[in-house]
Amino acid sequence: MRLPALSLVLCASWLTVVFTQKVSRSEQRTARSQLQTKSRMAATMQRLRREPPRDCSDAPNLDTKNTCKMIRHMDHIARRRAARQAAVGNSVVEDTRRNGAPTWQQPIPLAAGSRGQAAYHPYDCMTIICLCPFFRGTVRNGNCILSNGAPLQMAYRKEYRMMTDDERNRWHNALNVLKRNGEYDRLSAQHLSVGTGSGAHSGPGFLPWHREYLKRFEIALRLVDPAVAVPYWDSVMDWYLPDARDSILFSNMFAGESDYWGNVIQGPFAYWRTLEGRSTINRQLARKGRLFDEQQINNIVAQNAIEFTLAFTAPQWGCPYGNNYGAIEYTHSNIHLWIGGDMEPPSTSANEPIFFMHHSFVDYLWELWRQLKQPRWIREQSYAPDHWSCSNVQHFRNAIMRPFPYLVNADGLANGYTDQMYRYAPRATCSFQNPSCGSPYLFCDTRGFPHCVAKIKPGGSCQGFEMFNACYRGRCWFGRCQLAREIEALSQEGVNDGVEEETTVHSKRHHHLAEHHTDRAQSARRRKALSMPNVDVDFEHDFPIRRRRATFARGAKTLRVEGNSTKAIALKQKLQEVALVKKVKVKMAAPLFVDCYNRHECCESWESFGGCDAQPEYMSVYCQATCGLCTPAYNTTDACSDRHPHCKSFKKMGHCTNTHGKNFMMENCRAACGVCEKPRSATCKRGGKIISMPITKRLLQQIAGSDEPEVVRRLAVVRRRRV
Repeated sequence: MRLPALSLVLCASWLTVVFTQKVSRSEQRTARSQLQTKSRMAATMQRLRREPPRDCSDAPNLDTKNTCKMIRHMDHIARRRAARQAAVGNSVVEDTRRNGAPTWQQPIPLAAGSRGQAAYHPYDCMTIICLCPFFRGTVRNGNCILSNGAPLQMAYRKEYRMMTDDERNRWHNALNVLKRNGEYDRLSAQHLSVGTGSGAHSGPGFLPWHREYLKRFEIALRLVDPAVAVPYWDSVMDWYLPDARDSILFSNMFAGESDYWGNVIQGPFAYWRTLEGRSTINRQLARKGRLFDEQQINNIVAQNAIEFTLAFTAPQWGCPYGNNYGAIEYTHSNIHLWIGGDMEPPSTSANEPIFFMHHSFVDYLWELWRQLKQPRWIREQSYAPDHWSCSNVQHFRNAIMRPFPYLVNADGLANGYTDQMYRYAPRATCSFQNPSCGSPYLFCDTRGFPHCVAKIKPGGSCQGFEMFNACYRGRCWFGRCQLAREIEALSQEGVNDGVEEETTVHSKRHHHLAEHHTDRAQSARRRKALSMPNVDVDFEHDFPIRRRRATFARGAKTLRVEGNSTKAIALKQKLQEVALVKKVKVKMAAPLFVDCYNRHECCESWESFGGCDAQPEYMSVYCQATCGLCTPAYNTTDACSDRHPHCKSFKKMGHCTNTHGKNFMMENCRAACGVCEKPRSATCKRGGKIISMPITKRLLQQIAGSDEPEVVRRLAVVRRRRV
C-alpha cells in the first residue's frame, strides 16, 4: 500500500515541476513580448522626438502657421482624390489629339524630338515656330513673320513698374480683351479646378505646374497682342515703404484702387465680375501675411538641394525631410494673404490679375535659382524624390499635370520655356554712382546698400523718406506725399482726347483753388466736377448709365459734406486721371482658337443613328462638333480642307498613316493627307454597316468619372439634351 502512495506523491511532484516550468516559459515569452513592445514604442517615441511635428505647431509665426494649415488641407484633399482615382483605375483617356502636346529675343536651338514643335492647341506650343500658324504668320528663314510684317518674338517679361507706358497700356488692354471674350474666366476656372486636391499646390509640383499655366496664359494674351508679355511684380520694392498700401502699384495707373470695403472700383480692372458672381474683385490689403523681403529672396536662391526648392510643403509622419517654412511655396503664400480678398484662397486667386504678376516673379526666382545652381543638362532631370509620406502621388515626377492630361510634372522642368518662349528682364537696380532705377515710378534709396523702392502715390505715408524723391509727382511734406502746387498740362503723354481735356480742366481748377477765392456757385460747380471718381477710359461703354450716375452722386455728396482736407485729397486723386489706362487700338493678331474638332471621321455617321444620345460619354469627348456642343471656327460644309492650322506639320510627322493620329487627320486634315476624293462614309462602313464606336467599359468609366470641368460640362449638355 505504501508503494502506490509513494508513486502518487512522486507523480504529483513531477507534474508540479513540469507545470511550473511551462508557466515559467509562458511568462518568459510574455515578458519578452512586452519588452519588445516597449522597445518598439521607445524607438517610435525616440523617432517622433527626432522628427518635427506635422501639425504646423512649429511654424515660426501665425501667418506661416495659417499658410501651413491651408497647404496641408489642400494636400489632404489631394490624397483623398488620388485614393478615389485608384479605386476606379488611375489611367488617362486615350489621347486623340496631336503629339504636339507631349531666349532675350533669340531662341536657343531645340534638340531633335523636343515637345511642342507642332501642337493641336496653341497653348501646347513650346516654340515660336509652333505658334506661327495660329497667328496666321509665315515662316521665313526660321523666323515667324506676322501679317503686318513684324516678327513674332519671344516674350520679354519686365517688372511691372519698369514697363514703358505703352507696354503697360497694352498689357492692361489685352487683359480686358481676354476678360470680355471669356477666355480670362476660362483660364481662371482652370486654376479654380486645381485650387485644392491636385498636384498644383502643397508639394514639388507647385513650381512646374504654375510655369506651364503662366505660359498658357501668356499665349492667350499674345494672341490678342503679340507685343504683350506677362510682367512680374517684385514686391520687395513695396516692402521697403512705411505702408505698402500707399505704393504706386495700387493707383489707377497700375492695379487700381479699392473702396472702403476692398472692392476694386477704379483703374484698369474696375468692376471685373468674378467667377463666383461678384461684381468686383475684392482686396483686403495688409490684414494678413507680408510681402517678400530681400532676405527671403536670398534664402530662396541660396538653396543647394532640389528637395528644398521643389519642396515638400505638407510632409506626413515618416517623411525623412523636415518642415521647410522657407520654401518658396510658403513665402509666396504670404503675398496671397497680404493682398487678401479674392487673392487669398487658391480657388479664387486667379480672379485677381495681380496673381499672374506675382507668380511671374515666383517663376523668375525659380529660373534664377536654376541658372545659378544647376548645370543646363541637369535642369530637365532633377526632381524631388517620389515619397508617398512626403507628398501625395499627384506630385510625383511622372504624375499627370492636371488639368493638362497630356503632360506630366517633369515636363515643367524643360529648358524650352526660357529657351524658346520667354525671358526675364533683370530686377531694377541702382548704385551710388547711378542713383536711378530707370523708371519714373521707382526711386533709389542710397542708405546702406543702394536699392530701388516703389514710389508713393499722393496722400500716402512717406515717413523716413523725406530726403528722397519718394513721392510720385509731389514731395514728402510732414510725413505725407503732397502734390506740387502747379501741374502742367500733360497732353503729350498720349492720353485719350476726352481724358486729356478733362484732365486739363481739373488741373486748371486745382490751380485756381490754390491761388484764388471764388464765389459759392463756382465752388459748387467745381466740387461736383471734381467729385467724379477715377475710372477707366472705357467707363462710358463698360458700365450701365444708372451705375455711373449713382457712383457720381455718391462721390459728389461725399465731397460736399467733408472738410477742406478731404477736398484737397479728392483734388489730388482726380489729377491721377492724367495717367489712366490708354485705350490702345489693337487688332487681334489671330482669332481666338476654338477647340471644336471631331476626333474621329465617323462621328457624322454615328450621329445619323442617334449616337450622341445613345453614347453621350464617348460622343461628348470625341465628337463634340457633330453633337453641337461647340461652334466650329471652320467651314463644316467643305469636305476637302485643312481645318487645323498645323495639318501640314502633322503630315510631316506621319500622322496621316499612323494609328495614333489617323482618325483625327482623316476628319480634319483631308487636303494635307490627300484623301479628298475618298468620302468619309466609305471608311465608316464595313459590309454595308456602320462600324461601331471603339468603346470600352474602362474608357466609359474614366469619362463618366472625370472631374475635368470641360469634360463634365460637355457630358452634362449631352445628357440634358437626351432627357
